[in-house]
Amino acid sequence: MKILPALLFLTSAAFAKPSSSLSRDRAAILGMAGKFEVKFNFAETVALAPDYELKKPYTAEAHELVKVVEDTGKSITLQHLLVVDAEFGPAVIKHWGQIWKYEDPKSLNYEGNMTWMPVTHPEVETKGTWTQFVTQIDDSPRYKAQGTWNHEGGSSVWTSRVSTRPLPRRDYTKRKDYDLLVVVNHHIITPDGWVHQQDNRKLVSREGKNQFLCVEAGLNTYKRITDETSKEGFEIAEKIWEQSKGFWKVARHEWLKIADTQTGPIHYAPRVEGKRLMSEMRDLAEGYSKGEKANLEKVSGVISKYLR
Repeated sequence: MKILPALLFLTSAAFAKPSSSLSRDRAAILGMAGKFEVKFNFAETVALAPDYELKKPYTAEAHELVKVVEDTGKSITLQHLLVVDAEFGPAVIKHWGQIWKYEDPKSLNYEGNMTWMPVTHPEVETKGTWTQFVTQIDDSPRYKAQGTWNHEGGSSVWTSRVSTRPLPRRDYTKRKDYDLLVVVNHHIITPDGWVHQQDNRKLVSREGKNQFLCVEAGLNTYKRITDETSKEGFEIAEKIWEQSKGFWKVARHEWLKIADTQTGPIHYAPRVEGKRLMSEMRDLAEGYSKGEKANLEKVSGVISKYLR
């Protein structure tokens, strides 16, 4: 499944590079860490295919702890931990991760069918930019895009180049009528937190056909929590992460190595022998948290088993 190049890249004129400093960029990225009340809002706004009917908007709310788990100066990793209400109190789910890297020439295009194609950008496009590598809950790739921070007017906004990604969780268990999202991302730092704004187009790409179904607007707001109402849930999240962070560091770096060194397509199978990568990694992480340190040695083998 090949995506038309015209759908993926903005021209140099359309993606001008405003001046920014490394220190201000770093401050903006680090400003996305903390304890947040999150509201997710997605609405299909414009039909692009004949006879397509716009679907109902999607909304959800949650609490998230966003931690800085690595900072080497020109690379910053943020890990999201979702705090939800369960029957016997707060429950914690390891959520998505953000790996930011300064002047990184490599990004990923999602081609459909669990396949990502590495892309190397020329030096002229890379200078002053940051890539954002977003990982799924098992630290496998979701998307990776190159973009630029702009600090004009007293605000900090990161805008990505056009990128592609798999169907979001809100759609992939319910819909089979499109194959991937074509997206421009904006991360906007606000006085009380930050906003993740998405300009999405839902694309059918199969049997030689490329057809957009619709335009979708996404707005996820992260409002910093300053009171103590969710203290228990965040304390549980901190404890769970402290127990498992060593495991997930190994898993994260294994995937980073694959993304940085692979020259051909990165493809992995949804299931192997009836099991999913997500489930196997979760089991290894839980075992590690209970003292099974040898599980670190199993990470590479488990991931390799799913790669094709």
